[in-house]
Amino acid sequence: MDCKMVQQKIYRFIYGESDKDELRMIKAHLERCGACRAEQALIADILEQLRNGMPDDPVPHGFKERVLERIHAIPEDSA
Repeated sequence: MDCKMVQQKIYRFIYGESDKDELRMIKAHLERCGACRAEQALIADILEQLRNGMPDDPVPHGFKERVLERIHAIPEDSA
């Protein structure tokens, strides 16, 4: 596996979503590639900081529906 492939699959790896073969190949690549290992560590650290910084408050009832209503109300030609 080369660096480009690892970069495309690194989030699946970090979240534990890689299948057995992919996991083995990514681990082998990270063992020999310091640049990818550093990027993986940085991404994992950022995601951990985001998780720790997120409040555990539940989303208010109806929030999703209100957001979707606003999105659908945006005229298509305004983008």
